[in-house]
Amino acid sequence: MMTRPPLSRRTFLRGLGVTMGLPLLECMLPRGYAASGSFDPPLRLGWVYFPNGMVREDWTPTGSGRDFQFNKSNAPLAPVRDHVTLISNLAHDKARPHGDGPGAHAREGATYLTGVQAKKTGGKDIYLGESIDQVIARRIGQQTRLPSLELGVEPNRKEGRCDSGYSCIYMSNISWRSPTQPSGVEISPRRAFDRLFGATGEAAARFRQRAADRLSVLDFVADDASRLNRQLGATDRQKLAEYLESVRAIEKQIAQNKNMPPIDVPPGSRPDQEPDDFVPHTRLMYDLMALAWQTDATRVITFMLANSQTNRAYENLGIRSGHHQLTHSIGQEADIQKIDQFVVAEFARFIGKLSSIAEGPGSLLDHCLVTLGSAMGDGRKHDHHELPVAVAGHAGGAVTGGQHLKLEAETPMSNLFVTTAQLAGVPLQRFGDSSGPLAAILDT
Repeated sequence: MMTRPPLSRRTFLRGLGVTMGLPLLECMLPRGYAASGSFDPPLRLGWVYFPNGMVREDWTPTGSGRDFQFNKSNAPLAPVRDHVTLISNLAHDKARPHGDGPGAHAREGATYLTGVQAKKTGGKDIYLGESIDQVIARRIGQQTRLPSLELGVEPNRKEGRCDSGYSCIYMSNISWRSPTQPSGVEISPRRAFDRLFGATGEAAARFRQRAADRLSVLDFVADDASRLNRQLGATDRQKLAEYLESVRAIEKQIAQNKNMPPIDVPPGSRPDQEPDDFVPHTRLMYDLMALAWQTDATRVITFMLANSQTNRAYENLGIRSGHHQLTHSIGQEADIQKIDQFVVAEFARFIGKLSSIAEGPGSLLDHCLVTLGSAMGDGRKHDHHELPVAVAGHAGGAVTGGQHLKLEAETPMSNLFVTTAQLAGVPLQRFGDSSGPLAAILDT
């Protein structure tokens, strides 16, 4: 009896310039996997950044190890408790002045993933350092369609002075390809979607035509999907159908947002303004992150929930004052805490989604490590110690989850980055101001 060889993990659905990755299917697993369990899915890494820190007394958990209790602001993580590790006493020393004077917000955004102190300048002579996501992407990015993906919600500031004389570039980029080159931030869900499933150059015109004709990306790969479907077993056919439906659902969400900039405009003329309602905007970006990892389009993603020193008004919470303004006002802790809790709740929703996507014998979350954090501890104090940090996922079994790690005071945040790189197979020993790997997070 003849048997088919396993389908390659790098199989794509193609058609008219569209290239769609596929989720992990049973037919992609090596023969005998069910008996041996030998398949090892790749590790996906993400960093989600929020500005202005959090109200410390409402964030810090009580207890340590597995015997801990959530506090008010991180309570939304309770439904995904077993998948989350809270880490206390991490610090970003290079976000402190060290003689440079005011500018805590610019420094905390710049330092978050670099562990390096930004050169204080409002001109073009910016200088920082390569961020950890790009260090890792440089080593493993050639294994995926996109080496990395940098997402955001608020417009990117490419010039000008912000926050006591620092370049605005420091405040709207957490990913840096080199000390002088930020990676930039994609804030349009539609453009991010097209990057995942489209192409550049001549194929870009087909995407503009797709928008004009109101076609789904799935219409372009329908024939290829139909051919593949005939080769699959019942379980894989169901998984493929669910995946394609999730793609169509995201497209529908994008299309329904009337404020979303169109994609059928000439190159370079796309409006910069994004939707006024940042809640569905943020959720779309989270959903695109999950889709990117599910299809192995990229394994490295950063997501800025807002720029440093954002003064967004969270009117969805009944709060009309700006976020940054609240941190400078006396007696506004209750409103700030509501914002903190909302940020965590949206992150928890994302983690729940990752845990619901099957991959191999477990879930996609089993093969992820996603850090939610900031380089500012408490925005009211503009300090950079006792940072609010939550790490979700299990990194292929290396991280247990369901615990609170209470580290020694002033443990460098960069230590976590070193360990993250090592888990991804990058033999990094030092990074930024690190003093070594953060072995405490590992399942030892």
